[in-house]
Amino acid sequence: MRTPTLLAALAVLAAPALADPTEWTLDKGHAHIGWEVDHMDLARTAGRFDDFDGTFLIDEDDPANSTITVTVDAASVNSNHLGRDNHVRTADYLDAATFPKITFTSAAIAMTSDTTGTIDGTLTMLGVEAPLTLDFVLKADRRYPDFIPNYDEIRTASFEATGSLDRTAWGMDFIAFPGSPTGTVIDLDIHVDLVDCASIPEGASTTNVPCNWGRVEGFTGPGEG
Repeated sequence: MRTPTLLAALAVLAAPALADPTEWTLDKGHAHIGWEVDHMDLARTAGRFDDFDGTFLIDEDDPANSTITVTVDAASVNSNHLGRDNHVRTADYLDAATFPKITFTSAAIAMTSDTTGTIDGTLTMLGVEAPLTLDFVLKADRRYPDFIPNYDEIRTASFEATGSLDRTAWGMDFIAFPGSPTGTVIDLDIHVDLVDCASIPEGASTTNVPCNWGRVEGFTGPGEG
């Protein structure tokens, strides 16, 4: 007679193996982390970060099993105003010299429809960890057409995400002077293309644009000299 332990072992062996999440590569030529903040109820101040990267482990069968980590170079803040950006890099705001990296790590990913969902995670900024939730939408999931050279018909998933944070939760409570505050609520606007670089044909990786652009020193993209 088979023992319960043996039956359990046989059941495990007979069960189909669960696939590990697939690592997708951020196409650095088609990625944007932007922000906006109120300025005295006048035109909102908008900017972006120019230097960032991430790890995207995507489980298509079970999105909740996916994990995302994004790291931003704090000093790469860019609002198209050198004096303001230099100030934002100081200890009044990002303190980029002391805390050069801003990181976001997902804790829970949930789909709300076939193409929308939420990412709950932890944002670490100024050495402080606090929760941040992003709403995202899958804009497209398709392959580049074969007539575009050096894109290798690579599969690409395009996402847009939005969220808001109160900077004071991370201790960033500087106000220039009473009655003229820089807003404390920062709205995020994120656009990314993720590419399935693991699936490109053997030997094509040295010329593949989405997998190399911004990653390989000396690599030039379309139209670059």
